[in-house]
Amino acid sequence: MKRRTLLYSTGVVALLGFIALCLAFLGAGRYLAAPAQQPVKADLLFALGGDNGARANRVLELYRKGYAPKILLGAEGIHSKTRTAYLSWRARYLAGEGVPEQVVLLDRRSISSWEEAVHTLQLMQEMKMASVLVVSDPPHTRRLSWVWGKVFAGSGKEFTLVASELEGWDADRWWRTSPNAQFVFSEYIKLAYYYFQY
Repeated sequence: MKRRTLLYSTGVVALLGFIALCLAFLGAGRYLAAPAQQPVKADLLFALGGDNGARANRVLELYRKGYAPKILLGAEGIHSKTRTAYLSWRARYLAGEGVPEQVVLLDRRSISSWEEAVHTLQLMQEMKMASVLVVSDPPHTRRLSWVWGKVFAGSGKEFTLVASELEGWDADRWWRTSPNAQFVFSEYIKLAYYYFQY
């Protein structure tokens, strides 16, 4: 009788564990994208580095709607020549869409999400800005929420995470395409790295 009860209890626990793992797997994309918020009026719009065009396009849309008067463009990579070229194409794109050159600021120093938050906070302090809209891809927002929350803690400055419209992204069926699956897996690895690194 005891053995039967033990086997039954073990089976129930195993089944519940399996269900929990399935739910975690299915909800992995939604969990990563959950911290994204609706845009609010701010002093600065920041298109993070690593852009394929979706972030710059979202920033342009928000700028045209009057959400902020200044735009900051982030870059990535450790090679100064490629970083400059990377910044240039997004600045040219915005200029070609009618954004005045004097409105656009360039982050030439940052090579990670952590550095982007640190350098943006420094810029905001120097320019007496109170708030920033941080634009990135949906599955990036969970890690950004943690990073920017830590960097901005106690600063008196505010940030709002706004998702870009990433082509092909599907939070509910992220495993169906290779780019989405790669994005989700890499974000979980980066989340773990950032947790232990910072």
